[in-house]
Amino acid sequence: MKQSFTAGLLKLTKVASLIALSVSHATLAESYQSFSSLTYNHYSYKFTSDSTNYLSQGESDSVTLFSHYFFDERATLGPLNEFSYINTSSNIYTSLNSSNRESTSVNGLGSSDYDSSQNDIYVGGQWMFNDFIIGGSYGYSNNKFDVNSRYDGESRDYSHDDDDKDISIMLGYLFSDNFLISLGCNEGRRDNDRCGIGAQYNWQLDGTDYIGVKYNFDGDLEDHYLSSQYFFSVGEQSYVKLGVDYNYFNFKHLENEDYWHVNASYYFNASTSISTFYGENDFYGVSARYFFNDNYSLAAGYNSANLDRADESEGYFFTLSAQF
Repeated sequence: MKQSFTAGLLKLTKVASLIALSVSHATLAESYQSFSSLTYNHYSYKFTSDSTNYLSQGESDSVTLFSHYFFDERATLGPLNEFSYINTSSNIYTSLNSSNRESTSVNGLGSSDYDSSQNDIYVGGQWMFNDFIIGGSYGYSNNKFDVNSRYDGESRDYSHDDDDKDISIMLGYLFSDNFLISLGCNEGRRDNDRCGIGAQYNWQLDGTDYIGVKYNFDGDLEDHYLSSQYFFSVGEQSYVKLGVDYNYFNFKHLENEDYWHVNASYYFNASTSISTFYGENDFYGVSARYFFNDNYSLAAGYNSANLDRADESEGYFFTLSAQF
């Protein structure tokens, strides 16, 4: 799949909504500036083809440490992981990720084993002044893999070690706290450079209820991304969030593709919530989050997909979060 232009533009704006907090209507909203999380992900797949006597299976594990600091306090909306749709506070963030993958492939002629590791470091932030926003990020990645192939009684080994970087810049203007226009450029991996324009609009309803809309497109008008979410209260302490995402990719020499998914979250109270999503290729997932107090929470989830080249594809995650 071609990397969407949103890799650079959205990277600088979406992280502001990764972690959020709030309390019920009956109390004053909490405010926080520092958010950190530690996440463990596991993924596995299996693919078989009876016609070619082929089997491929593998699994991967990753650990991600993420930290985000806002220079102004952010007030919560209701649930302890919801903020305003558009962030208006200067901020900095960093992310460390380490992942490992192992896979095996077998056919009628032989077999091969694949073992890889990847380590990523990202730093970035946004500075806001006089309704203008300047943002940027820098990412460094180290990839290593070893392959052992056995065919016709011969064994061959191959190793590779590769470093890469990812640089993004962004300039935006807040026409109001509810309307943002931005321009972003990304010097991606493998010299995949892209620029795009984005817009976010927040339609504020009663209380903390809102409808948010986001639209991004690249400079060549080849890739488009549209998303929306509706957040509203359904009682004294209960809330619902509904969302939809749509991506369209216009390939020059291949068939165009589009992808979509819908999601929903229900908040029983300020501390407990469940979420689910469903998308293209029967890609679905469920998760739950619980706050032990105003500062610490634990989330866990499961996902599965019916991919074209996989009989089985599933994963799960655990996230421990802290905010102050």
